[in-house]
Amino acid sequence: MAITLPYEFDTSGVVKLILRGVLGLLLVVLVGVLYSLLVSHSIFAAMQLLLVAAVAKYFGSLFLRNLTGSVGTITADAVVVQPGRLHGIRLAGPVGRFPISQFQAVRVERIRTPPIDIQGRPHERVCLVGKKGTPDILIARTALDAGRTVGRELATALKLPYQEELAPY
Repeated sequence: MAITLPYEFDTSGVVKLILRGVLGLLLVVLVGVLYSLLVSHSIFAAMQLLLVAAVAKYFGSLFLRNLTGSVGTITADAVVVQPGRLHGIRLAGPVGRFPISQFQAVRVERIRTPPIDIQGRPHERVCLVGKKGTPDILIARTALDAGRTVGRELATALKLPYQEELAPY
């Protein structure tokens, strides 16, 4: 499948999945707090559940600040990026209109899992690498070397150099 311009991308799916899990956990904990106070009348259990909620909220805010997820369109002239949103919550990531001339390359970051038996598999992140003052923009998350194909085709379509590197998880 050859990439054609305009190319629409959405890299917010993984971030939304993680944040939905955090919001779901907070909802379950809230129900537990209400049950503890109204049905079992256990203030100690309610306090413990509030502690769990505080920890979940802390980690959720870390994810929200540090995991990028953007939605946008790449044309021959520019990249237009809108922030990803989940239930009105804005996800981290660049926002705006960036001319293609402000990018220096298309980079594929190949992520390899450690050689120990853990869940996960090799995957890639495809990014537009910004010049000074322009942010790097995550275009795709792929698996099984599909990122190489996407990266090369996007680099050809945009007339930008192609880069490939191994990156930590």
